[in-house]
Amino acid sequence: MPITLHPISRRRFLAGSLATGAALALQRYAPAATKPVDENHFVLFSDTHIDADPTKTDRGVVMFDHLRQSVEEVLDLKSAPAAVLVNGDCAHLQGQTADYQQFLNLLKPLRAAGLPIHAGFGNHDNRERFWGAVPADEQRVKAVEDRQILALQSPRADWIMLDSLQKTNSTPGKLGEQQLQWLSEELDKRKDRRVIVLVHHQPDERANIMGLLDTKPLLDVLLPRKQVKALLYGHTHIWRVEKRDDLHCINLPAVAYNFEASEPTGWVDANLSEGGITLKLNCIDKKHPQNGDTHELRWR
Repeated sequence: MPITLHPISRRRFLAGSLATGAALALQRYAPAATKPVDENHFVLFSDTHIDADPTKTDRGVVMFDHLRQSVEEVLDLKSAPAAVLVNGDCAHLQGQTADYQQFLNLLKPLRAAGLPIHAGFGNHDNRERFWGAVPADEQRVKAVEDRQILALQSPRADWIMLDSLQKTNSTPGKLGEQQLQWLSEELDKRKDRRVIVLVHHQPDERANIMGLLDTKPLLDVLLPRKQVKALLYGHTHIWRVEKRDDLHCINLPAVAYNFEASEPTGWVDANLSEGGITLKLNCIDKKHPQNGDTHELRWR
């Protein structure tokens, strides 16, 4: 997708959240609402996999607890980020309405602290159910039918969030010709800007594709357009910082759970400079050897 969740007032938050215990979290982190906002600072979540049941586990992980911890850590940052970007698989498996209600409840403290949230779809999301749980998003790009896409401008780079959801609870994803055509035209309008592209599914050129089915067409759009500086994706539940030719390719870790025991779970702090971006991994397990792993990337 993405869906844009606008900030909500602290009074409105407290009125609607006392029964959930979320109000206590906001009271603890209330100073976040008054922190200066850094327009070049972004928080990156991916693969939160929230279930309606706050005690639900998958691969030994309580997903509710991982997202709650991540939210608290963001609220505890010294400066407030310009936005929080959630790169798909917001819901656990089938994208149930109650999953999204729980997801939105967990994000309430961020919204009450004044932080906008832009959430994208993955293969475990469901468009119709999310649209039913979330108010209409006036910021979405309406040029691509039945998809939600966002172009977000910031001082040092523009962020474009794509929609690769093909079928709920089916592993591969696809952008489609219409979305790729829109992307080409949009990038050509931004030749004098730096652009970062986000999509849930990873580039995948194997015979048995489990990531993005139209990987080659996407790369054919991105690689020759030098204004595109980085491609970010999730889906694999791993943390990798690589390059495709001279294009930075960043695989965001899952907030929820890993598929391999050695892989970290957590979220990424992203700070833009004039010439690049600094990415810092914040692991759920603070004893994980990759906690604090930092990459300073220079733009091509």
